[in-house]
Parts: sequence; structure tokens; C-alpha cells
Amino acid sequence: MEIRTLDIARDRAAVDAFYARAGIRLDAGITYLCGVFEGEMPLALGGVAGDAIRSLAVVDSSQGEGLLPMLVTHLYKKLKSEGLDNVFVVTKPAYAPLFASLCFYERVKTDDAALLESRRDGLKRFLAEFPKADGAIVMNADPFTNGHRYLVETAAACCDRLLVFVLSKDAAHVPAHARLMLVRQGCADLPNVSVCPGGAYVISSATFPDYFFKNKTDAASAHARLDATLFAEQIAPACGISTRFVGEEPLDPMTAAYNEALLSILPAHGVSVRVIPRKLFCGEPISASRVRALWQAGDYASIAPLVPATTLTYIREHTL
Repeated sequence: MEIRTLDIARDRAAVDAFYARAGIRLDAGITYLCGVFEGEMPLALGGVAGDAIRSLAVVDSSQGEGLLPMLVTHLYKKLKSEGLDNVFVVTKPAYAPLFASLCFYERVKTDDAALLESRRDGLKRFLAEFPKADGAIVMNADPFTNGHRYLVETAAACCDRLLVFVLSKDAAHVPAHARLMLVRQGCADLPNVSVCPGGAYVISSATFPDYFFKNKTDAASAHARLDATLFAEQIAPACGISTRFVGEEPLDPMTAAYNEALLSILPAHGVSVRVIPRKLFCGEPISASRVRALWQAGDYASIAPLVPATTLTYIREHTL
């Protein structure tokens, strides 16, 4: 048996057929895929996306033969050779003990999935970077709008200290570093607000277990439950957070479903969820998607009343 690298584009039909037999699908974020082969027969496949090992599958006839540890070790070494400090795995809960035996540390588990990481102190180091706070917001801010600003202002008025986590993934229209900068600039005058990167633990691509599920609705629900549970069990207690603020979501059904997951999970862990009505302009909710559409059209006059001055400056200086 040997481990071989696959060309996802060239070998796509065979790869999809392998995963279909395993009852899962190839994760859309995979950038490197390899397999354990016996001759020309693939016995196990797995890949990496960002800092996470994903899309692991073994043929039924080879279960229990040590192929999964072989594959995980190979993928782990590849990520470490690229300079990654911490490697993540999201797997089905039944497989979590296997990864624990390979020196991964479980951080959170739901009925759908378990999140593990290779650093014993990874989550602890992440949490140590933040000040104590009694309230929190998580946002993508793609880009930061007056709607986001209104949510922050409203939440800050209800808190002694508010933490605003900005998603760190680059799967957005505005790069992660720019989104973080715009939120910080847009909240600079609010003395009790701290704006922080969400890193690998807050709605991160590393924790998105979409390949377990046959459709994206199931995947989104599983992701929401995993993220909400991690926030409730680990992040909120470490930071002293007692309230999570979310914006009312009348436009995006996926975000609305995410809010529902927060409402169902956080209160059971002693964290209340407050839904803030959306800020309106000319009778319509201010949304980042609306701003992006105007941005693509170059309609800066229509964008101006929807965003802070710092965001407008950024938009004028960059194309979308």
C-alpha cells in the first residue's frame, strides 16, 4: 500500500464516486487530496482545507486496518511542513476517540460532529488574548455598514464591556484583514467595545463539517450547532460573557437558522440571546449584500447613507 496525491480536477469522477459509496461528499474547500492505494484501488481518501483535515473516508472492506491513522498522519505532517502551528479535525462523534489516540484534543462535541485540534493549549491561547466582557457580537461585516454599527451601539449601551468578533475566514468579498480594520475604525469612538478576530474558533472554515451531510441545509444546521456549543461551553465562560447579541434577520434564511440555533443552545448554558431589530433606511433593512450590489455598480452616492465614512473611503479605493 502507498499514499498518492490526487488531481481533484482530473480525477473528479472517480473521487466523487468513492465518496458517494462512503455516504459523504468531497468538501468544497479541499485544496490537497490524497489516498491510500493498493495497486490502482483507492482504499481511503482524505484532504486538507486551510488548517483542517477533512473529507476522510475508508472503504468498508478496509475498516479497522489502520488506514485512517496512516492517512491522518500524512496529512498532519503536510500541514505542519507548511508552517501551521495548529491542525484541526471535524469528525463524526463516534470517530473522536480515534483522533484522540493520534494526539488530537477534543474541544467540543454535538450529536452531529466533534471538533479536535492538535495543540493541547490551542483554544486556551486563543481565549487568553481577549479582555473580559459581559456581552458579545459575532459578525462577518462584508463590508461594515451602518446596520452593523447600529447593532454594536445598541449592544454596547446594554453592557459594561462588549466584545465584537469579526470572522477571520477569507471566503468573503472583503478580505479578512480589511473587514477587521473597518470594524475597528467604525467602532473606534465606543470606549467599552473591543473588536477582535474570530480566529479558528468562531464560525471558521476549520469547523465546517459540511461533507458529512447530503445537503447544505443539514450541513449549515450542524455547523450552527457546533459553533453555538463551542461558544457556550468554552468561549463565553472564559470571557465572562452572559449575553450574545444578534441582529434580526429578515433577509437571509441561513443566518436566520443560525440565530435559531443560538437561541436553542446558548440559554441552556447560562448565556442569554438578545435579538436586535435591523436598522432601516428608506423603509428597507440595511444589508451588506445591498451595499455590495451598489459597490459593483459604482453607485457611491447611494452607498454613502448606508455605511460609515471609513467604509465609504475603503469602497472608493477598491473595486469589487
